[in-house]
Amino acid sequence: MKIPKIRLIATDLDGTLLRDDKTIDEKTKERLIQAQKQGIIIVIATGRHKSGIDFVTKPLQLEQHGNNYVAGINGEIIYSYKNKEYFVDQVLCDKDAQIIRRTVKRFGCEAIYFCGYDMYDQISWWLKIKKLLYSLLFRKPADYGLKGAKHNFIELHKEHTFTQDINKVVFTQTKRFFDKHLEEMRKELRGYDLLKVGPGWIELMPKGVNKASAILKIAEANGISKEEILCFGDAENDLSMMQQIPHSIAMGNAMNIVKEAAFDICDSNMEAGIAKALDKYIFQKTS
Repeated sequence: MKIPKIRLIATDLDGTLLRDDKTIDEKTKERLIQAQKQGIIIVIATGRHKSGIDFVTKPLQLEQHGNNYVAGINGEIIYSYKNKEYFVDQVLCDKDAQIIRRTVKRFGCEAIYFCGYDMYDQISWWLKIKKLLYSLLFRKPADYGLKGAKHNFIELHKEHTFTQDINKVVFTQTKRFFDKHLEEMRKELRGYDLLKVGPGWIELMPKGVNKASAILKIAEANGISKEEILCFGDAENDLSMMQQIPHSIAMGNAMNIVKEAAFDICDSNMEAGIAKALDKYIFQKTS
């Protein structure tokens, strides 16, 4: 299957570039560094903020080789390693937060509002007790591992008014809860995009702000056509890439809706899927 010469590679992180233990396999790391040395731009397209992915950018040497980018917060924030510049797309504000807070209270899930280095946690008292018991029983962090050296995880109080920009909102509850309520929540919050990232993890974004829009902006700024882009993903926040970028590849472990929209399907994140796809489409190697 022949495709045009690839000039930009975009990849999601969790479930795609990263293995289940949050590391990158050596074969994939080698191929992505090799691609950079050939002048190919690498874009990390992730729901995470740029400040939280040093464990990825450093081993991939993204600051050392050429003109690489992060499309963070599901494409809301673009960062250029070459120019050391940020571009921020549409964000959420307090008016949005009040709409979302009412919906969260009515349905009974937990919501986390991402505001730069501050994350505000909206949670009912009974769900908080349930979460703490789960954390103690299974030794899982109550902040989901979100709180780092520079980040604050703050309980949201009833009287709080958001004066900071809100980058995104995460809803978390059980798989059973979202199987039952997600479509109804999407109807109630139809002015926003609700993206299923995991069985119990839903990300809310401003309408139309997504990974594909960010990647296409990066491509346009560098004189690259969408046919010269190869992208990888596994979840609903990667679906825009599968739908808008012709040469999009779903991981073997991807959600079915992502696989159905993709140009091709590679092996899973645990089987060096990206490296094998790069061998197939860029380096013309056979395993």
